[in-house]
Amino acid sequence: MAIPVLPLTLVSSLERRLITSVAEARSPFTGTSQIQDWGASWWEYQFEMAVTQGAKARRLSAFFTALGGLRGRFLFPDPSIEVPVAAGNPYVTEVQAAGASTLRTAGWGLGLRAGDFFQLGSDATTRLYQLIADVTPVGSEATLAFVPPLRASVPVGTLLGLDTPSVLLRLTVPVPSVIGRADQHRFTISAREAL
Repeated sequence: MAIPVLPLTLVSSLERRLITSVAEARSPFTGTSQIQDWGASWWEYQFEMAVTQGAKARRLSAFFTALGGLRGRFLFPDPSIEVPVAAGNPYVTEVQAAGASTLRTAGWGLGLRAGDFFQLGSDATTRLYQLIADVTPVGSEATLAFVPPLRASVPVGTLLGLDTPSVLLRLTVPVPSVIGRADQHRFTISAREAL
């Protein structure tokens, strides 16, 4: 069964953040801290949908209802992510295990900048990554440094998704339909990467 894709034409604003599983233990006597890094991280989103009416509002309500609250997952092609121009058709050239934060790649045209995004996988294995350093290809090869770390091993030949990178999300709370005068519907969505 295909994973549903959120209709992007209706997103009016969004907030994206990378959450890391880091804890602090602070001494009440000396004020010193110990930091525990558990190594996990995930994307969280909060977004508002444009005010809708009529059939569009009912379709959007049905989309969220069909997810079944926290049970369902959906793909979100983040509209705030710029699509790079002439980056080529990059692919992985060396197997990387889960937990790695670098990838050796080839097939580049122009490079990318720190802050750009790419996607690995599709449907239920879709994962979103953000570059933390500029990518300047040597010939057509480049090594990427990114966050969060890989969640699964990546085989040689895996293509990097640069055109409309998506993230696989799960709602963190059910989405209420706030209905105002003249059948105006408002939706606020809070979601977390579905791992």
